[in-house]
Amino acid sequence: MTPGTATPDVYEVTHALDLVRRNAEIPPGELRLLTYLVEETLAGRAAELHQKTVAADVFGRDITAFDPRADSIVRTTAANLRESLRAYYATRGQADLLTIELNKGSYVPAFSQRAPVTPQATSRLWSARTAMERRSFSGYANAIVHLDAVLAEAPSLSLALALKAEALASQAIHGARPRPNLEQARALAARAIEQPRPAWQAWLAQAIVLQALEWQWEGAAEFYRRALEIGGSEAAAHVWYTAFLVGRGRPKEGISHLQRAVDHFGYSNPTCIGDLSMLLMLAREYEAAGMAIDAALETAPGYYQHHLNRAILLEARGEPAKALQVLDQTPLALMERPVTWGLRALFAGFSGAPGVARRRLSWLKTIAKTGRYIPQSQVAACWLGAGNFDEAVRSFERAAEDRDPLTVWFWAYPMLRHIKGHSGYERLIDQIGLVRY
Repeated sequence: MTPGTATPDVYEVTHALDLVRRNAEIPPGELRLLTYLVEETLAGRAAELHQKTVAADVFGRDITAFDPRADSIVRTTAANLRESLRAYYATRGQADLLTIELNKGSYVPAFSQRAPVTPQATSRLWSARTAMERRSFSGYANAIVHLDAVLAEAPSLSLALALKAEALASQAIHGARPRPNLEQARALAARAIEQPRPAWQAWLAQAIVLQALEWQWEGAAEFYRRALEIGGSEAAAHVWYTAFLVGRGRPKEGISHLQRAVDHFGYSNPTCIGDLSMLLMLAREYEAAGMAIDAALETAPGYYQHHLNRAILLEARGEPAKALQVLDQTPLALMERPVTWGLRALFAGFSGAPGVARRRLSWLKTIAKTGRYIPQSQVAACWLGAGNFDEAVRSFERAAEDRDPLTVWFWAYPMLRHIKGHSGYERLIDQIGLVRY
């Protein structure tokens, strides 16, 4: 699809429609009309979009008795929808790649692409987002490859700059060296915001950098606020924003955002329900977390995060041996997700087998000799399992120096309750600026 074309790909149009549904503040009647007009156009029935058919199909009027001169519901709703769409694309939808317009005097929606990119670049943007949803080291690496290709074509595209910043920051959770990745993300986020019409993800990316690299919580809050103003519910349910809320001692706010997202998508979105399950645990709402995990496993039994959440929940309830059993059965590509490397040692140690934790420490040293970065938060978990809390604190301190993004959850993780009260750990919580709850 080229800029301004009226025949976009069906996926692009349905995605644009979904963005409007989720993020625009449009009355239900107008949304019903918009959905109907778009779907009928995509089905090839644009020529049949007249007042009478619309009145009957959308508003339940009797098509044989409907008189548009006496009943203006279609004209009035269409005029209001036209203005609502203009307002949306001037605010929250200003970075949407595809716009839906309703020209005066017509009920056939017009579609136009704002971003000066080719269909191949647009496809790569969606591929990058899909790869990021995998939440693995290689997934973020693949996303960066796609985004680099987009930026080679459109170096100033705010959305691509922001998504690459986010991918680099998220990769720092999953095995990349955090500080270099976050410093790259900082430069990209700054460029994304400088563009004439920055995507809401640009504000989010800047907030991520301030949160993870700088620990500037007030500054991060302001940029998240800007992202929420434009990105609406999609920004509110974002994993980085909900992590920020946890770090500020407000996990229940994150739960409310994620619950609305789950209500919107149903239980078909594994990352969304997985994030909700985790936040319920971080808020110590263990019964609700258990029900969410059970529902998630029914719909996506092969998604590793649900199994991992169940293991964490079992340990939080004082059943580390059962947690270890669940972890051993988790469909997990171990080398893909270093964020989990210390958990087995932790659960084994709490089950009365500290030798397992010491062996995992030796394994991590062997991996490090290959040049692979070892997240110090995972080393700390191993030391906890081995029963050496002083060494655990030193590893947590090194993780903070590295700017491991997981530091935002150091106070919240239920399995770290065992080390609370250690003077070094408490000092570290204060140094990072985390809010206790």
